[in-house]
Formats: sequence, structure tokens, C-alpha cells
Amino acid sequence: MRTVSGRILLALVASVALVAAACGASGDEPAAGGGSEEETTTTAAEASTASWGDLDNLCGPGEATVAPGEGTSAPGTINIAVASDRSSDIRPGLNKELWDASVAFSEWCNAAGGIQGLQIELIDSDGKLFEVESAMTTICTEAFAMVGGAFTQDQLEFSGKAGSDFHQCNMIDIPGFAVSPEKGLSNGQVQAVPNPPTKKSTQWLIDFKTVEPEDSKKNVVVYGELPSLEVVKTQYDAAVQQVGGIEQLPALPYPVAGLSDWTPLAQKVKDSGATSMYWIGEPSNAANLFKALRDQGWEGTIINETNIYDDQVFGAGDTAAEGIIVRTAYHPFEEADQWPAVQQYLDNLAEFVPGGKVASLGLQSTSAWLLFVTAANTCAEKNANVIDRTCVITEAEAVEEWTGGGMHAPSDPGRTQPSECGLLVVAKSGTWERLYPQIGGTDDDGDGFHCPADSVATVTEDLGVEAKINPKYPN
Repeated sequence: MRTVSGRILLALVASVALVAAACGASGDEPAAGGGSEEETTTTAAEASTASWGDLDNLCGPGEATVAPGEGTSAPGTINIAVASDRSSDIRPGLNKELWDASVAFSEWCNAAGGIQGLQIELIDSDGKLFEVESAMTTICTEAFAMVGGAFTQDQLEFSGKAGSDFHQCNMIDIPGFAVSPEKGLSNGQVQAVPNPPTKKSTQWLIDFKTVEPEDSKKNVVVYGELPSLEVVKTQYDAAVQQVGGIEQLPALPYPVAGLSDWTPLAQKVKDSGATSMYWIGEPSNAANLFKALRDQGWEGTIINETNIYDDQVFGAGDTAAEGIIVRTAYHPFEEADQWPAVQQYLDNLAEFVPGGKVASLGLQSTSAWLLFVTAANTCAEKNANVIDRTCVITEAEAVEEWTGGGMHAPSDPGRTQPSECGLLVVAKSGTWERLYPQIGGTDDDGDGFHCPADSVATVTEDLGVEAKINPKYPN
């Protein structure tokens, strides 16, 4: 019989893997720090231009007020909740990068004068994985909005109770990501980099066929054996079917808690005749399977979601990870010197959160903050300096092209579908480098991203979840 703690662990691993597949990389990299808190604040205040990448005049002085009853602790402030699960006993630090990025951004914005003069007051909404309802009770009582964060089990935001249900308390959210179909299909939330459960980018598969014309012909999916992860597999299946030319072999499940010996699963991959493999799961487990595959002499190509852009995959040795291909819609950290907005994220994190967690989810969180501030500024301009929830979520949804100031490929938050643009990176000698397209190359459609036309697949299979709609906000 599986123990309660075992069930909790399985749920956690499944949730983490689904987060990773649904949104972005969790590649940790130590951030440089230095200077006292007083020195840091003074330096940032003096140097701030209130611009981020190609976005100008974001933060600064003004006379904005928050609509009555919608989340302010004192005149001249706006309360923003940042969701994470970083104090989970089972997985300490889970989504810590969302909190770190939010602290860094809010400090930067406040030093420049705030949002139209409103100082951002962060509410640390740590759901600890299984305490989301309690966190939502505080959010419903105190916050104007949720911005830049996410709960791993975000379906728990819909408790059905007036004091803790996302919709019943008329909350809004511009999250770092959405995980569950319940959250992803709901309204009252706008994602800066949309990843709805009913759509899937095909750009990366098109490019995979280009760079690996032979190895891409026969593909096997290896996925964690839980219903939540099957959503990711369903999305992938739809993408492969639309692209065509890739034979999908029978998928191979594995226990999401991991295996003591990955050799039998590696042998199954080899025996399947697959020339490529798509992994759905965590980087640490992936590293173990990758090593077992190489030990078995399998020479195929491994294609992965953005979460495998993580140095954990080198934990089993550089040789095991060599040649792994990963897709991303973000500029790689290794190229930060070429993309000012990415470099600004790194510099800002180092300045305000010394030792903070560097990860693509941090970029994603920052992009959410930038979208929120842009929408709030528009509302202040339109509404005689009054910022209210309905206006903010409406203006965020009205944005049709968004790059987070130049941190990522163009997205369309209002259309709620994935970007048609992206790039591939490859593991080489224990680090990551660009694989495709080459900057300035034939398939560089702008800023180093490839954007094939009509490269979004629709998931037609029933996910078994109905959209949760608040009639007060746009759909």
C-alpha cells in the first residue's frame, strides 16, 4: 500500500514536472551580489531610468490612487501578492525564482518612484504546496492583484468559498505561469507568455526536423505516469500530428517519484527502435535516464521542454547530457550580453537580491510584472489617476504584441495562445549554446528566433475540465 507521504511526493513531483513543461526553465545559476542593502538601494535609485529594455517610462512619480476596497494598506501604496511554494517541506525552494524576481523588480520600481507614484507593497503568498487556500484567504482580503508568481497546484485557487476563491473575491492575476487546465482556461488572468492547455507550439518540432532530419523520424515519449502529466503528452501528440513526418512510437510511462534503476527503462527506449526521445519530467530524473541510455549505447537525440535548460541535467556527467536539445522562447542567459533586457534582469537581481535564484522562470515573472505595470499606467491615464482591477486586466488582455522589453520571443497575451517563435539550445561540454536558428541566419525571423507560419497546434482531445469564468472580467 502506498503511504500518505508517498502520495504527497508523487503529487509534488507531478506538479513540478507539469510546471516545468508548462512554462519555462528552472536552470539555477548563482547571482552575483555585493554591497549593503543601503548602498544597493541608493545606487539603484540614482541609476534608474525607469525603463526596461525597450519599454520606457514604466515607473516613476505620479498621483495615482487605488480604487476603493481593492487592495491598498495606506495612501500611496498598492498591495500585490506573489504566489510561490518555496517553503514547502517536501521541496524547499520550489519556485523561489518567482519571489526573488518579484522582490528585485518591485524594489527597482519603487526606487524609481513606484507605479504612477504608488509604492508596491508585496504580499508573500507562500502556498507551501498544500496551503493554497490559506494563502488565497490573505490574498482575497489584502491584495489588489496577483502578479509574477504562481502556485504549483493553482487549481486550488478555486476553493468555492467566498473568502478564498479566486473568482468569488474578484481577484485578478498576471501570473508567472499557469499550471492546471482549471487555471489556464479561467478568466481574470492574463499570461505575459501564454501557455493554454488547449494549444501547443510546433516551431520547435519543425526546427528539430531541420537540424536532425534522420533522428527525428522515429520518436518515443517517456512521461511520468500521472493524469496531470498526460495533459502535456496530449499537447505534444497534437503538435506532432500537425507537423507530420515524425512516427510516434508507443509511449513509455515511468513512476514520477523516479526509479532506483533506470536501466530497464533505457533498454525499452532502445528496443523501441526510437531515434529520438521526448522526456516529460524533472531535470534530475532526466539526467539519470540520459546516463542509462548512453550506458546502453543508445545514440539517438533527446528533445526536451524548456525545463531541461537546467544545469541539473549535467549531474550524471557531461557525457550523458551531451547533445541534448531544448526549446525556449527566451534569450539564453549565455547570450545576455546581446540582449539588454535579459542582462538587466541579471543585474537587477544581483543588486536587490544578492544570491537570488537565476532562472528562466525569473524572466517570465519579470515579464508579468512589466505587463502589469504597463496596464496599470494605461488605466491611470484613462481613469483620472484611478487604478482598478477591471481596467488592469482589460488593458493587459488588450496587448497584442509583447516581448517583456526584449527578454523573449513575441507573444500575444490577449489571444491566449503560444508564440509561434522560439529557438533551440544544445548541451555541449557541460554548458549550453545556441543550436538553431543562428543569429542573422536564414531562419532568423528577428532577434534570433524562428517563427514558422501557422506553428501552433490545437488540442482537440477532451481534457475533462470546464473553464472557470468570472462574468465581471473579459474572457
